[in-house]
Formats: sequence, structure tokens, C-alpha cells
Amino acid sequence: MSWSDLPIVAAAILLLTHDAAADSDGYILGFGGEADTAGGRAVAVFGDVGVTKDTWLSAFLARTRTGNGPTSLDTDLADVAIDHWFRPLGIRLGVAYWGDDEVLDSGDLRASIYFRNDALSVSADYERRNFDLTFGTNVLPRPRVAEFHGDGYGAKARFAVGDATSFSFSGMGYHYSRNINLQPNIDVLRVFSTSRLGLMNSLLDYRFSAGIDRSLGLRIVDLRLERWQTAIDQGRVDSIGAGLLAPVNQFSDMEFRFAYDYSETFGKTITLSVFYYFFGT
Repeated sequence: MSWSDLPIVAAAILLLTHDAAADSDGYILGFGGEADTAGGRAVAVFGDVGVTKDTWLSAFLARTRTGNGPTSLDTDLADVAIDHWFRPLGIRLGVAYWGDDEVLDSGDLRASIYFRNDALSVSADYERRNFDLTFGTNVLPRPRVAEFHGDGYGAKARFAVGDATSFSFSGMGYHYSRNINLQPNIDVLRVFSTSRLGLMNSLLDYRFSAGIDRSLGLRIVDLRLERWQTAIDQGRVDSIGAGLLAPVNQFSDMEFRFAYDYSETFGKTITLSVFYYFFGT
């Protein structure tokens, strides 16, 4: 999984805030939640702490519920990363756990190499996800576990146009060591395809996004277009979202987001998000 999916809109705003604070050894702390019309719910707490002005430690904890009734599924996410900027090149390394150990979970490693200056940032990204798929828990005396892994390769770019406008692009494609559709318990995995909250850190073939943000005084508004394809049933999701980041006081900001998703698998859903950020030195 990618740190920018935790969830994707919250981490995108955290990245904007991180860039603004990159010349200090301060901190950014936050919490928030998301809900969608497919019954998905997610809550998260996260932090970004500057050890020095060029070295940052990040942590993220989240819990997500997808589906309804007996088909609902709870997944946990824990993520830790370190980022060092050598000026102008930098590296970011991270480890994470995601999933439900009674159905599907993964231990993840990732690495990024990036270039950054005042107007441009570009990164090359790699992810290694080691999955355990558990099946037969209600039938067999001892559950069986199918192990497989996924390798993801991608890139991100962000560039400024003038003092107030920035464009961003990102993409990641995945290759799995086994054919996901031939795995046992595949019907259980379809709960991950019910909405964006289920898809966000699950089994994807690829994901792409493009966005624009603009500063309006102390506020930032942004528009994002996204597309995912799930490896479970090759269902494709197209999304458009908008957000507003506004100051609450001298030491905190609040973010509101709205996203509209369409998929041939789960139809139309709407996702609403609210996140709160504290920062200081």
C-alpha cells in the first residue's frame, strides 16, 4: 500500500501541509473520519514529526468498516515511515500492516526516491505487499492460509504554476504472484469492492489520479480525478472529488472533502470526509 492512500484525500492535504513546514523541525498531528453511501466508515489518527528540518517521521492508524450486516468487514491499518531530504534528492521508507487476519491481511514495505525544489517534486515509488488469505474458518477444523505477494511500481509528480496553483499526478500498477480470481474464498473478498473505502488499501490492478489545487489567501481548494481497477473482479472505479482546507486558528486547520464515485460493480456512491490538523514547532 501507499502512504498516500491513508486515506488518499487526507494524506494529500497532509502532504501539502508537510511541504509548507518542510523547512522546520515542527510537527503535524491530525484525526478525522470518512463515510460513504455504501455503508462504509473510516476513522484515523496520524502524525508527522520533524526530527530535523530535513528528516521527518510519520505514523498513521486507521480502522475501516465496509459492507452491511453479515457481510460487513473491519480492517485495521498501521503505518510508519521515515523521510529524509538530501536537497534536492530525498528518500522515503515505510512499513505497514493492513487488513483482517481472519480474511485477508498484508505486511507491506515501500520505498521512494524523489527530487524536490520550490516549484517541482517528482518521485519513483515501489511497494512490496505480502498477503495472507485465510479461508475455511467456519468449515475446517484448522483454517488454511494462501500466501501470495504483490509488487507495485509507480510515480508521482507535483509542480507549481505561479504562486497560487499546483498540479499533481500519480500512478501505480501492481503485479501479483498468483491469479487473484483463482484463490479460494474469492466471494468473501468482493466486500472490498463495495466502495472506495474498501478498495483503498485492498487488491488493486492499478490506480491513477490527477489534481489541481489553488490557494485563496489562507485557504486551499482542490479538484481531483481518480481511477482504480480492482484485481478481484477487474471492476473499474471513476471518481471526482473536491476539497477545502481552511484555518481554524493560528495552530490548526480543518479539511472538508466530497467525492462522487461510479463503478459498474457497486454503482454510484458519495463519500464525505472531515479532518482536523494541529501543527507547531
